[in-house]
Amino acid sequence: MPADATKPVVILPELWQRSEMLTALRNRNIGQVFQLIRQYAGVSQTRIGTAVNLSQGKISEIMRGTVKVTSFEVFERVADGLDMPDPARLALGLAPRRLPAISPHPQRTPPSDEAVPSPGTGLLTPYLASLTGASSRPVISGLRHVLTGHIQAEAIMGPLLLINAVQDQVPVIGQVCQVTRGADRAEALSFASELLEFCGWLHQDLGDFTRATTWTNKALDYAMELGDQRVISYILMRKSIIATEAGDYGHGLGMANAALANPDALTPRLRAVILRTRATANAYIGEAADSARDSEMALVEATAGMTQSETDRAPYCTPAYIAMETGATRVLLGEATAAIPIFEASRSQWPESSQARDHVLFLTRMATAYAIAGEREQACTVTEDALSRMQALRSSRVAGQLTALRAHLARWSADPYMADLLTRVEILSESFSLPASQPQGDR
Repeated sequence: MPADATKPVVILPELWQRSEMLTALRNRNIGQVFQLIRQYAGVSQTRIGTAVNLSQGKISEIMRGTVKVTSFEVFERVADGLDMPDPARLALGLAPRRLPAISPHPQRTPPSDEAVPSPGTGLLTPYLASLTGASSRPVISGLRHVLTGHIQAEAIMGPLLLINAVQDQVPVIGQVCQVTRGADRAEALSFASELLEFCGWLHQDLGDFTRATTWTNKALDYAMELGDQRVISYILMRKSIIATEAGDYGHGLGMANAALANPDALTPRLRAVILRTRATANAYIGEAADSARDSEMALVEATAGMTQSETDRAPYCTPAYIAMETGATRVLLGEATAAIPIFEASRSQWPESSQARDHVLFLTRMATAYAIAGEREQACTVTEDALSRMQALRSSRVAGQLTALRAHLARWSADPYMADLLTRVEILSESFSLPASQPQGDR
């Protein structure tokens, strides 16, 4: 073995940030990743192999493309061996190495009657008591970095592994809001509303609409105190989605209308995401014309939002995202055939890994539309694409769409291939459905 074979592989952060590296990671093209490391870091195949516990011959085959890495275990080994930073791991479809939480009890799940956790005990209690207005700014800054990592990870793997860590940060930010005064208080209130709204989203994606509503209401309290119309409207939009998914369509429509009460105060993306929410509520109550109008307006606003300079809480609201939601509303209205070209037009625009759950949701909705329209081959092709992307993802919303998809594919169940596909869809649907109404603390 060459003398330098055991030297650690040192890769500068800039290499992980290069566009071609990010593309290779998102495509899970490990051969290209190794080639870029060899090209820009000057690392030999032998040293790469030692770092990731693969032979030099295997590294050579991967780099030539004769062997393709598909194993999750190997992806993890490569990421760990190359000391891949968290943004690169996320691009590869892996969870961050560290999901830090301030709580000393990251696995605690509150009982079902504990809607909002009280300040922590043990090591956390003296920490909370020591917080002052002067110390609040670095705490908020630190928690904001943590929340950013949680949001990125949740978009890839769903809420299950994050929900306790996020909830256990609530007592800290609550104490920060109590002791902070002056200009820093606005920042504290803004972050508190964002953190609690994210808690609501996590519960919603687990199918627990009661807790989702509780957390989102708390987020709205902070937003109202903050007095920022954009934040208020965004959280009202979130209340609309929760109500609509819970089956309270009239309330969902009312919340969407309330969110749009001051449209001129909002960014194009915010108007777009609220309009698509209202379009969905209108579709559920059978108002086809109103739903179509809102969807068209949402697409116009989302397109304008691609060049907006102002930040907001809806950076995910792209034209492709609106197209997905528009297609879904068409299916709700019984217009699956009309939904298909809408889905197809936006299919190539989806990012590969940054919004994995939404991408899978998009594909399962698209496959459902094909199945309803009787397009068996297309339905199967898109379903296979969706199944290949699910991996570690867990989401009750995806589970519900998988269940609907299976029901529409069942018309072809006599075919052996379709029978196998239906079985795989059913297994995934059952494993994805993890309602928060029965957490460990309730058993």
